[in-house]
Amino acid sequence: MIRLPVIQSKTAVSVVQHAPGDMDQRDANIAYIVERLAEEAASGSQLVVFPEMGITSFFRHEPGGYERYWREATIELDGPELEQIIDAARAADVHVIVGFAERSDTTGIIYNSAALLGPDGILGVTRKVHLPGLEKLYYTPSDEIDVIDSPLGRIGIAICYDVMFPEYFRALSEQGAEIIVFCSSTWRGGAKGGVGLEGVKRDYWSALPMVTAIQNQAFVVACNACGSLDMGQNAGIWERLGLSKIVAPTGVVLAEAGDRDAEIIRAELDLQDMIAARTSYRFLSDRLL
Repeated sequence: MIRLPVIQSKTAVSVVQHAPGDMDQRDANIAYIVERLAEEAASGSQLVVFPEMGITSFFRHEPGGYERYWREATIELDGPELEQIIDAARAADVHVIVGFAERSDTTGIIYNSAALLGPDGILGVTRKVHLPGLEKLYYTPSDEIDVIDSPLGRIGIAICYDVMFPEYFRALSEQGAEIIVFCSSTWRGGAKGGVGLEGVKRDYWSALPMVTAIQNQAFVVACNACGSLDMGQNAGIWERLGLSKIVAPTGVVLAEAGDRDAEIIRAELDLQDMIAARTSYRFLSDRLL
């Protein structure tokens, strides 16, 4: 079913590409998010996006790593960490997407999650569906793919590895997604950590936001982390890939970051770009399966 747009005529978006601190630096990570949130809202941004695991960071893969991660790094949805960010969003009248390790109600279960927060609190939570490599040992996969209704429009969130699976975006598109957010901490691959070949991975990660925007005729706001992270004595130091982008439904790149340094990129999402895409090609109505 094709839904009428609910996205605002123009939406100002900021993407904060940076290197979140490790699991012992949660307070510093929250302080960073709150500061950038206030600054970007003051510059006119209505939606500010941060990387995967921006609050809590990832596990350390070492003996006793799972228990320590559960006890010391995970946070609850009704806990003080998200409440601090909600308070900041309320004060600045802005919406924000942040990633974190979510402590389940079931002891020992951890989700790799991202939440859309705003002046009215938590609008929705997305939990990662596809788990690569070591993540299978620490996180429990979700079996739900949902779009979040918000004052800015219908927003779908894909967490890192989820972006590699086109059926994930098909599910978001069928629910009327207008803004698709990549909340990611994609690694360079090879000797620098993570799966994949570094050069090839750089190329397809760079292309994915454009392909996703074109195929689903939606805006793509792709936030990836940069910098390195100590993943524990059994994994070593891994380096993130950067390359954050904001892309229009026509495939036009509205803003992009480099692959090494912390950057904030900004763009305006204009409903007219979605109209242009969806009246040039009828992808959403011409799908057969």
